[in-house]
Amino acid sequence: MSYAGPASRSRSSAGRPDPGAAPTRSIAPPAGPAARRATPSRRGEEDSPETDWQRVALCGVGLAIGLTLGAGAALLSAPHTGEETRAAIRSRARRLSRATGRRSQDAWEDLRDELHTAARSMRRRRTQRAARKALQRELEREATAD
Repeated sequence: MSYAGPASRSRSSAGRPDPGAAPTRSIAPPAGPAARRATPSRRGEEDSPETDWQRVALCGVGLAIGLTLGAGAALLSAPHTGEETRAAIRSRARRLSRATGRRSQDAWEDLRDELHTAARSMRRRRTQRAARKALQRELEREATAD
């Protein structure tokens, strides 16, 4: 159930109650510390609540501590030195680029082979059809000669 009123209002009915609509309930404003944080500032900014900079700072500190601990754990648990790791990454990248180049060349060679095979197959079928027709003509000639 929505306490905001009807979902759509035309401009002509804005501000006037709908006589056919059910009465809406009013909700009491929240009380306690949460309500004080959400109240507008004294400068007249009624639309935007105050920013809790203490929470923002706490989140930033937590993020920095997490990043520091994670980086330290990664450095301590690394199986190789930085130089060895960089060399391994470099060699894997080279191997991958060579394999990709070979695969693309192989793909063109495979396509060429497939096209040659298809052309050879079509020539063979054409030759077989011509041989069958020649045989049928010869059998028809023998049948008419008898």
